[in-house]
Amino acid sequence: MIATVFALEFESAGFRAMQHRRLCVSVWTLGVTGPRCAAALQRMIAKNRPEIVVSSGFSGALQAGLELGTVVIGENFSDPQLVRRVKSVGDHLSGPISTVPEVLETSDAKMRHGLSSGALVGDLESLHLYEVCRQAGIPMLSVRTVSDTIEQDMPIPADVLINPETGKTDPSAIFQYLFRHPTKAAEFAKLVRGARCAQQSLAAALEAILPAVLRQK
Repeated sequence: MIATVFALEFESAGFRAMQHRRLCVSVWTLGVTGPRCAAALQRMIAKNRPEIVVSSGFSGALQAGLELGTVVIGENFSDPQLVRRVKSVGDHLSGPISTVPEVLETSDAKMRHGLSSGALVGDLESLHLYEVCRQAGIPMLSVRTVSDTIEQDMPIPADVLINPETGKTDPSAIFQYLFRHPTKAAEFAKLVRGARCAQQSLAAALEAILPAVLRQK
């Protein structure tokens, strides 16, 4: 069995809608972001150990030229054999990704981190999930998609956009913030469009990648 793991429900929604019922794939939503995801994955593995984990989700671009919806295979947080299996499948890039301790909210922060790390994209979970899988002896493939480009600033603070304790969005908190900062509304709408683009792009990438993993496992 392959477990396709997402931190948040919104990230998985596109794939859940497209998922082929004949694929032997379980979809796990951890419900938390950042380091908290490690304990959540450990609990799920203890209940139902998969043969392979595919860590999937959104990321911020750390290099220029990466458009919304660009899919990246994180080679540094993936089993080399799995990377080879999916190398020629679908439309994606392969390269390093960086797991950061908090959301990089400004374009300047993303540019500086991209320059220092050399990573293509940044996320909050891959390193933590990879360590859990490494310790459990389960090969992992990291698949991320760009939900915000390197030029974009976050229009809403990350802790308002997503509750760091629950991993859920609070619409009332977002509404209150936008009510106090009406000039951010257009940028927020752009962020939502980018997230929907990333959601569909990630779903399409997984639809292409997972059958290749299943055929060769």
